[in-house]
Amino acid sequence: MSSPLNILMVIPSLPVGGAEQAFVRLANALAEQHRVTAYVPYRCDSAPALVRGLEGVKLVSLPLPHPVLHRVLYKLSLLLQRILPFFDLEQRLHSLVLRTLHRLERFDVVNPHLRSGSLMACHAFRTTPVPVVEHDHGDYALLKKESPNLNAAQPLLQRVDAEICPSEYNARLVDTLPWRPDFQRTVVPYCMPPAKSGQERTDPTFTFGMVARGVEEKGWTEAVTAFRTVSERTTKPMRLVLVGGGPALDRLKRDVAKEEAVVFTGYQADPARWISGFDVGLLPSFFAAESLPCAIIECLSLGKPVIATSVGGIPEMLQTPQGPCGTLVPLDPETGRADVAALAEAMQTLAEDNTLLRLMTDRARNASKTYDATTCARACAEFFRFNVNRRRPTEAPRQPGAVPASQNITLEFRNS
Repeated sequence: MSSPLNILMVIPSLPVGGAEQAFVRLANALAEQHRVTAYVPYRCDSAPALVRGLEGVKLVSLPLPHPVLHRVLYKLSLLLQRILPFFDLEQRLHSLVLRTLHRLERFDVVNPHLRSGSLMACHAFRTTPVPVVEHDHGDYALLKKESPNLNAAQPLLQRVDAEICPSEYNARLVDTLPWRPDFQRTVVPYCMPPAKSGQERTDPTFTFGMVARGVEEKGWTEAVTAFRTVSERTTKPMRLVLVGGGPALDRLKRDVAKEEAVVFTGYQADPARWISGFDVGLLPSFFAAESLPCAIIECLSLGKPVIATSVGGIPEMLQTPQGPCGTLVPLDPETGRADVAALAEAMQTLAEDNTLLRLMTDRARNASKTYDATTCARACAEFFRFNVNRRRPTEAPRQPGAVPASQNITLEFRNS
């Protein structure tokens, strides 16, 4: 049996979001077999529930007890850069902390998340011979949209040793980037711990539900509009449950305040009890950096089929060897948002076709096995170890190629 790895994971903060949830779940799954340190410098900007969720993980943060202090540090850093353009106070501080941690702990591998976390790690370990194995959360899709010339990505392209992509969609995009010649990448989906059973269904009302961040790009407005359309077409009692918090939901709540069939739960640290009450999950997202939405994983883990837009890695998530465990809807070519008519049609079909609903429910339960926490963490650790061995000058590097892996986990290490 291989010895445990000493892993440093890096993410700037842990606000409510899919990437942050994926970070916490992976850290916990890795900590079952390995030593894991999480550098989350801005704990003051984090959701307390996500911070508390780090179990068995050593957490390191900057001594900033309030978000105001982070803003002060940020503004001070900007002010100093006007005087000394090449002096980035925040980055220097992160580098000092990260290099000190490495000097004390001698990490085997550094695993940064999100572009800002990766920049911290790449700057700190620019000349340090420790492998930097990054996790992509759709950052490069967003970067190519914002900066087609990729100038902002140069520090990453020149230093990152390897990439773990959550979906084949992400991998295809990553493969188009001009990485260093020995760059490697693999595909390992986000992991999900065993689902907690929620409340038993007692209400016969057919329930559509949506869980996501409260930002417009997730398609909240489209979900409500399509639900209204379906409600007008059928006499079947129905409900739409919206789980999340944020500005888009606050605005929407004011607009539909008198519609009793639309339920707003607010932010829920553990949405499982609400998802258990869904018949069908929704995610009509048009978010540019969508990759492998945690909300869909959560629905599948509780055996709920999903109706979602055909963006990012979602088509991979809703396809199983037995057939689809949900329905894909297109984006409107004129607006770039979810096609509301197609969304409403898909919702009505599943609400009225009990046989199809039962079939997709069974497939959803099977699809959830793809995200088994133990399996996914083992695949990530194997890829970490592969890159550790490549970096060790005293050992013969392992050749890229297929590695024994569990079903639905891609571990074909590739040069891009």
